Amino acid sequence: MFPIMRFRIEDRSMEPALKAGDYVLVNKLTYIFSNPRKGDVVVLKHPKEKERFLIKRISLVTNSDEYFVIGDNKNFSQDSRHFGPVKKELITGKVWIHSER
Repeated sequence: MFPIMRFRIEDRSMEPALKAGDYVLVNKLTYIFSNPRKGDVVVLKHPKEKERFLIKRISLVTNSDEYFVIGDNKNFSQDSRHFGPVKKELITGKVWIHSER
């Protein structure tokens, strides 16, 4: 297992912070010994489409392993407002480095 993954931003859901075409490096080890926190930008598996990944910001920690995730560009984001809180097990890792296109 590689501890770092690269993802390409495909949509406008995280604008203005992350734009379509940008790349991010995700640290998959960050949450092995700690929990995600409010404000973290994370990559997660879509709760209903498991082969699809999303990049969102954690806006609320509802308990020790459920997180409410929101896109910064709320008008163009499919997030917890649509599918509810997500379990920690769906979170792949924390966005570590951002590279603009």
